[in-house]
Amino acid sequence: MNDQAADEQAADDQVLATDGASQPGTGDPRVDAALRLLDRLPALPVGEHAPVFERVHAELAEVLGDLDPESAGTSG
Repeated sequence: MNDQAADEQAADDQVLATDGASQPGTGDPRVDAALRLLDRLPALPVGEHAPVFERVHAELAEVLGDLDPESAGTSG
């Protein structure tokens, strides 16, 4: 992992650990933390949005997998 990727990962982890939210809560702190990652988008060039979306997707998929392990990883 290069320095920039490590810095971005650290920033993402910090956002995930933050208790304050800019949006109303969902009732699940893990979902709220994942959604707060989207708050970074306005400060990023459009070309850097995809990794943020991928991280949010991964976090939400993990939460869903914890809620319903039988359907984790399935689609459609």
